[in-house]
Amino acid sequence: MSRTLYFYDPKSKNYIGEFPHDPEVGFIARRRGIRRKLCAASDVDHLAEDALERHVWELYLSKERELRDKQRKDKAEKDKKRLARKRMPVSTAKTNWEKELKTTNHPRTVKDYVRSVDMYIGAVGDHELREFSREHNIQYFEHLTSLEYCGKVISKTTQNKHMRHLGIFLNWAYDHEILDKRHRLKKATAPKKDMDTYTLFDLKRARALIKDRLDTYTRPKDIRAARNMDRAFMLATQSLLRLGPIWALRLSDIDLKRRVIRIREVPEINFYPKKMKFPNKPINDTLFEFLKEDLSQRSPKEKWYLDKGNGEQWLKERGNISIYAAKIFTAIGLPRIKPFHHGMRATMITWLLHNETDPKVVQQLADHNDLATTMKYFNARTIDQTIATNAIPEL
Repeated sequence: MSRTLYFYDPKSKNYIGEFPHDPEVGFIARRRGIRRKLCAASDVDHLAEDALERHVWELYLSKERELRDKQRKDKAEKDKKRLARKRMPVSTAKTNWEKELKTTNHPRTVKDYVRSVDMYIGAVGDHELREFSREHNIQYFEHLTSLEYCGKVISKTTQNKHMRHLGIFLNWAYDHEILDKRHRLKKATAPKKDMDTYTLFDLKRARALIKDRLDTYTRPKDIRAARNMDRAFMLATQSLLRLGPIWALRLSDIDLKRRVIRIREVPEINFYPKKMKFPNKPINDTLFEFLKEDLSQRSPKEKWYLDKGNGEQWLKERGNISIYAAKIFTAIGLPRIKPFHHGMRATMITWLLHNETDPKVVQQLADHNDLATTMKYFNARTIDQTIATNAIPEL
């Protein structure tokens, strides 16, 4: 049954034309064509029936020419853009990629990604991205293996990171039809190290030193530093929070009534949660009692969880909190590892997993994207080997 090319619509009181999406294919069964208004009924109601049919048909043909001209123009523009994408230099693609990254990623992450591509351009040159080949891959790889930082060649882990970033960039280019195929890059093999953690006894010793400093310090500046370190320690060990959210936590985001800590972005200090996640972290009994006492002693001027006492952040750079914490662990004779990331966070994750806490629950508490990431923090190898070596009989 042939389709009617135009018809009268009593609802709108207009004559409507229907056109196939592709004139070479024609109409497709059970798919509505492109519909366009030809004229209002009031414009042609004075015409006789034959004259009306001719007039509406002429309007149909005119509208079809207009429609096809626009389709040809749109196709030509699309082909032009596709050709421009195919000939796009690496630098232009990088700029477009950066704009897209900024919509969903933390500024530091964007800076890190873009830096890797800038290094590629510096090593290989700004060529058309579609010309990327294995030779370019090897050239960049060799550049990284000779790149120095602070007088030393950058580590295999750092080399691997830059190559991974380049791979992410190339995958983005493939998804946006700049590249015709995906590339599997040759990368430096990142060394697989056992997760460094402390023990619960180590953490208790560290907390005891902090409390001792609170009791013995006399200068207000030192007392404030020890008190804020104690606050950071409690959040890191009792809620598994990363350093960033602790550093940027406002007092207004601590809700003792509902027993949650709300992790939110704080644009005024350029803080955005990792992966743009905004969880509500539960407050356990230990942390609840600590926070209840701590908050009751706060000055009305204070705004931050780690506050100077006057509404200003204790430390403007989050990394300085790690430096202070590292000195605490060094003072009690423990090895220098990242105090918040490995020392507190990974230690508590390991303890939870070894005490048969559901890994999926630990994953959610740690705000990991997938379970595999959580299990990397599970320091099973060292603990299991310790158990095994202790079981070896004395000779």
